[in-house]
Formats: sequence, structure tokens, C-alpha cells
Amino acid sequence: MIALYNGYAFTSNFGDLLLLKIFENWIKSDASSDIVYPLVPKSKLSQFRNYFTNAHTDLSNFKSWKALIYSGGGAFGEPERMRGKTFRGDWNKKFFRRNAFPAEWCIWNKIPYAIVGVEAGPLSNIFVKHEVKRMFARASVLSVRNLESEQFIRNTLGIGSNVTIAPDPALTLTKADIPEQALENVGRLLEPYREKILLGIHAPQRFLSETSQAQSLRAGLLSCLTSESDIVPVVFSDTGNSDRSAECCDRLASLIQHATGQKCLSIPFQGIWETVALISNLSAVLTTKLHVGMVGYALGVYCESFGTHQKTPRFYSQIGRSSQCTMLKDLEKNTVEEKVERAIQHARSKASIMDKNWQIIKNDALLHRKRVLSFLDLTATIQ
Repeated sequence: MIALYNGYAFTSNFGDLLLLKIFENWIKSDASSDIVYPLVPKSKLSQFRNYFTNAHTDLSNFKSWKALIYSGGGAFGEPERMRGKTFRGDWNKKFFRRNAFPAEWCIWNKIPYAIVGVEAGPLSNIFVKHEVKRMFARASVLSVRNLESEQFIRNTLGIGSNVTIAPDPALTLTKADIPEQALENVGRLLEPYREKILLGIHAPQRFLSETSQAQSLRAGLLSCLTSESDIVPVVFSDTGNSDRSAECCDRLASLIQHATGQKCLSIPFQGIWETVALISNLSAVLTTKLHVGMVGYALGVYCESFGTHQKTPRFYSQIGRSSQCTMLKDLEKNTVEEKVERAIQHARSKASIMDKNWQIIKNDALLHRKRVLSFLDLTATIQ
């Protein structure tokens, strides 16, 4: 039995749920072992099983585990609000319960574990930093998704060898990975608008608050859409909180439609693969989230990003598209207008982003899969 873990998948975060699905597919393609998804909180279990039907989630059968795999994500780098909190902070407290416990459980019970495709650093809290060093040093496999993470591990944690660097595992996605049913479900929603330019507007809650950044987002977006009759905006969310998700999508879609007089679609979160299928069918995407941009890039869809975390500009720099990412905190209306207009013009031009660098990035990301499969081969002999 293989334990597969991502501490933020239980919060219904699309990127972490998707990574769990990608790793699940890798394991199922190579191993006959069952998969267990440990430590899902009871309060989240019903929702989690909407995505992972009949999943085993407890620790009662841990003695039959051959290995545990951490399935990517940004859990080993603190958010900006935690910067400089050497001893305290809610994120630091949650880190031990949400991310450190599975590795410690494996160490105590002599179970090999792999940490694959993660973001590492920065970390301010000295206890978290010490724990991450311990976890990384004892991992059988350690791979990270960018150079900054490798430098943090080498220079700050003092671990200087056996670290694989490759782009995020989500970048291995192809359209062939999307289940046919998800493509059909999304296709029915979009069928009446096939001749239009479908502009995805993701994470509507970011556009609806009263912060100066949200006001800039709304003003810039509406300014660009008012006179664009060939554009159909598609407001969508990627959170499993269905009620809140639907409310935000409907509110922003209604606002756009009222202000511009143009049809605007509202598509709240339908599921992991449905979100991937939707992104694959869009002409261009505006997003504040990292993995929506990654999925778009992997599937050849142009994205303009309004980043909220240091990991987002790292990704756009890695793929040679830094100009497509502007931090949300630095936004002004004219910047939003430039980015929205750029996305629209790129969609109209139908220019492909799948250039030579795109292919290199896709191929390099497969290194994480190779590390997972070699780890499974290594652990297959464990009795």
C-alpha cells in the first residue's frame, strides 16, 4: 500500500487536489498497490470523497504501507504575511500538524518517504526551518519545482546533494489526461459560444472586495470589455466551497453583464477535471492563482496573472514569461487594462504559446514522474 499526501488538498484547493490526482495516476500506472490518503480530517472527509471515491484515509493500516509520497505544492514556503515571524504565527503552528506529521510518522515507523515537486522557502520560524531540514534530509527522494527552492535547501538548510530540480508536476498535463466525461460536461456548457472568444476570469472573489486592488481589477476589466462584442467572459472558480463559489461567480458575472451589456457565463467549481477541461477550452485566462496559470500553460492557453504569493512570479520567470505576471499588491487600473487587452489580443491572434521552450518545460517536468516511479520500484521489494 502506498500513502499519498498533500496537506492542502483537504482545504479543497484546486492546485493541490489536481496534484494529488496527477500523482494518483502515476502510481496507478506503475504499481498494483492500493493507495491510502492519510489524515483527512473527519469534517472534510465527505467532500474529499467527492473527488477520491471510496478513498482509504485512516492510519489503522499503516503497517502495510510500503512508502509515503508528498505530492508537490507550496507547503514548504511561508506566505508573505508570515515573513519575519521567528517564533509565532498561525501558519507556523499549522505546518507541524498539516505537513510535518506524516514525515515524522514515517521516520518513527521506518517507512520510506519521498517529497516530490515541492516549493521550498522562504521560512522565518526557526522551529519550522529545523523541521523542514530534518524532513528533507531523511527523505528517500527530494525534488523541487524551481531553482529558488534548490538554492534555499542548499544555502539556508545546508543540504547540498541529491535534490532534483524540475518544473511543477502539473506542467506534465496534456489534454489526453482529461477524462472524456469532464470534456463532454464542459463542452455542453460552452457549445453555444464556440464562435466567440472565451475569456476566462478566474477567482471572482478577488474582483469583488472593496480593497483598492479589487477596485482596480473591476475598473480595468469593465473598461476593456465594454466595447468588445466578440468576447464572452467566462467567470469561474476553483474552490470546493460550492455555495460561496457559486455566489461569487454569479455576482461578478452579473456585474459584468450589467455594465457591458454583453453575455457573461458563470461557471462555479464543477470538479477537478472539469476545471482542467474548462481551462483547456478557453481562449485566454485572467487569474490570481498559480495552478490555474500552470494548467493553462501546460494546455497551451495564454494567461495573464495577478500574483498574490512569491511563488507565482517565480513560475512565470521560469517559463520565460515574466511580463505576464504582476503582483496584485502593485496593481493600478491602467496596468489591469494593459493585461486584459493583451490577453484579448493574444486570443484574437490565435498565436500558439507551444514553442520550443514550452516543449522543454513539459519534458523537464516529467523528471518528477521518473523520480516517483523509480522510488516505487525501489520500495516494491519491501516486505
